[in-house]
Amino acid sequence: MDYKDCLQQIQKYLENSPLIVLGSGSSADYGLPLMNELSDEIKRHNAKFVPIEFESLCKNLASLNLEEALDKTNLSETSLNTLRKIVWEYINERDLLFLQKLSQDKSEFSLADLLKIFIQPTPNTTTVVTTNYDRLAEYASDLIGATTVTGFEGNIIRKIDFPKAVLQQKRIRARERVVNVWKVHGSLDWFLKDNGEIVSYPITMEIPPNYSPLIIAPGKGKYSLTHEEPYRSVITQADSAFSKAGSFLCIGYGFNDDHIQPKLIEQIKNGKPIIILCKVATDSCKQHILSDVVKKFAIIEYSSDGKTFVSGNGYNEIYDGNFWRLPDFIKTIWG
Repeated sequence: MDYKDCLQQIQKYLENSPLIVLGSGSSADYGLPLMNELSDEIKRHNAKFVPIEFESLCKNLASLNLEEALDKTNLSETSLNTLRKIVWEYINERDLLFLQKLSQDKSEFSLADLLKIFIQPTPNTTTVVTTNYDRLAEYASDLIGATTVTGFEGNIIRKIDFPKAVLQQKRIRARERVVNVWKVHGSLDWFLKDNGEIVSYPITMEIPPNYSPLIIAPGKGKYSLTHEEPYRSVITQADSAFSKAGSFLCIGYGFNDDHIQPKLIEQIKNGKPIIILCKVATDSCKQHILSDVVKKFAIIEYSSDGKTFVSGNGYNEIYDGNFWRLPDFIKTIWG
């Protein structure tokens, strides 16, 4: 397909109420860890695990990715809680480092640029569904002056602005601009108190005493936990959002999660367009998308230095430019 025609088709696919799906690959550009980095971090905490369980986990990690290794390792509840804490601490540290950088320079935060584009048309609402624990979507929403809906109330990034007529108008506009962020595997901000209370404490440096982080660690155990709150309600909201969306933009999502895939795949098989940005498309992604059933799609991935490979229905092309990356994608599609 001609380069110009390809871009026009992508623009057309995304012109009707697109929903954003964020996977771990979407956060890597901002310094958040990928699965292999989490594996290395876990290996550094041998003293915190039951020794025989840690030895078994490391043996499996030698040949498997983190999720596969956890599936194959029989971990006690004590070790699973230890694992969640290690993962929370490592991702939280990297998340706060990004927030510190963001306080100095907001110009390179392409996720905020994307939300600003998607939220402009009526009804001034856009939705993000993510398997990530980080707060990047919330930061981006705050930066474009939108109200963030997560199921929890509160704001993160604020600036001084005392009441006046202009402020009243800004608040009205903010209430009209909404970013729904449905985090199906939990969030760094969510905690469960020993007494069963579910709360959200934004931007904590460490896990509060008598609380456990409400994040679902990779592995088979995550599917049983999602029957509990707040995950059950969040997944219900995400499923509803998939049904209402006109199209989908997936960024760094590998199609390896049964919490959000069934509804997403159902929608694209029924004719809704999907655009996938990734460095390398996973086998699972190709299996679900490269089929005769899905008619409107484009998988946009890295080809070689300065080039991008695009797979669409009936064509495979290499184009100049790195528009498999979100910043370049935004510039290429919307200028």
